[in-house]
Amino acid sequence: MKKLILVLVASFFLFQVADAQLFRYGIKAGIGFSSLKIEDLTGLNDGQAVYDLATGDGVMGYHLGIQTRIKIAMLYVQPEAYFNAGGGTLDKIVQGGATETLNVSFSRIDVPLLVGVKLGPIRINAGPVGSYVLSESTDLTELQPDYTLFSNSMTWGFQAGLGVGLGKLTLDARYEGSLSKLGETLSVGGSDFTLDARPSQWVISLGIWF
Repeated sequence: MKKLILVLVASFFLFQVADAQLFRYGIKAGIGFSSLKIEDLTGLNDGQAVYDLATGDGVMGYHLGIQTRIKIAMLYVQPEAYFNAGGGTLDKIVQGGATETLNVSFSRIDVPLLVGVKLGPIRINAGPVGSYVLSESTDLTELQPDYTLFSNSMTWGFQAGLGVGLGKLTLDARYEGSLSKLGETLSVGGSDFTLDARPSQWVISLGIWF
């Protein structure tokens, strides 16, 4: 009877160890450096000035959420979900005048589904990411009232990067690009211009497994 109890207890702990190796969950947080890239729009005339629109500088944001990992043979699948606050700037270059910075900020829920492989202490991963836009604030309404940069609340992109494990801690650095066409037609001075501002960002995260 004692041997049976010992076997059951040992089996339980072995199962817990195996289960922890196959599936893990935890939390993560970090910073991001995001920007909005556009093809330059030239010769916009609102009746008061003629100006161009060009890609501006990036901005720093933050993210926080959950991470999970499922080990499958030599690979692993890592679904995540986190709140992401980011944005970017566009330059309004007035012909014969000064340059004005137009700010864009957004908040969204990002859900990456990464597939990776571990090479020693280094992890390499990549995969798609779906983003659900929660809110947006933009100075582009100065050019067109009620303008919305994210005409679709759901957008798609990709992530790829490297990571390293430090015991229960994880450190990741990834690049995120956009696959979705964004934005609506920008109407200025009775003329329509196609503005497809696609956000991209570098994401640096620190996480912990439970």
